[in-house]
Amino acid sequence: MINELIKELVLEGLPPEQQIKLINTMTESVLKRITVEVLSRLSDADQEQLLAFQNNTPKPEEVEQFLKEKIPDYASIQESVVKDFKEEMKSTMAMLQAA
Repeated sequence: MINELIKELVLEGLPPEQQIKLINTMTESVLKRITVEVLSRLSDADQEQLLAFQNNTPKPEEVEQFLKEKIPDYASIQESVVKDFKEEMKSTMAMLQAA
């Protein structure tokens, strides 16, 4: 999956260390975007419940189950954010290569 992403974003020409650093930075950015989108769809009470839940260090699948219960289109939100981010990165890489 990472190799596909590297090819898709045209990062093959970069040294492996830089590729990994960029992928990690991009992953952080995507997770933040998903978090913002998810929080905007949760009620205040659900946000508080999520925070309390996370303070108990739940397993990732438990958090995902909670979000799926509270946000019916949670999976499509994730897909949409990832897709939009990839398109932004492709566009940015194309502009940088053209310069």
